[in-house]
Amino acid sequence: MKHPEPKPLILQEISLYQELLECLEQEAQALAAAQEETILSLARAKEDILERLLGVKKARLEQPAPAASEILQKDLAHLERKVATLNLRNREIISASLEVIQDFISQFLPSGPGLYRPEGRVEKGSGRALFHRQA
Repeated sequence: MKHPEPKPLILQEISLYQELLECLEQEAQALAAAQEETILSLARAKEDILERLLGVKKARLEQPAPAASEILQKDLAHLERKVATLNLRNREIISASLEVIQDFISQFLPSGPGLYRPEGRVEKGSGRALFHRQA
């Protein structure tokens, strides 16, 4: 009985990028719907995919393999760009969400002592914009 030949590493890498793209799309939907458990499970899935992807990339660098076709190289480059774009989009969604949370929390915090200058105390409201949205 013959075993099927393993997929070339570039095809494995392309497959993992496609899997990562799907995961990023699901993450964006979960972020928009504020589904915490789904977000956490997708984070674990992304971590697993990225570990496998790193292994395939290392193997591709270590093993001299026949040159992949130009079409496969272009597909891989396109997928890498798309993953980077979707990841950036999700990061921006997360950052905006954190800003909203920070603004909401700051409404419940007591105001600070205000700012002091050599001429005396400055009103509590002035200067708050300087420190607003610090994480």
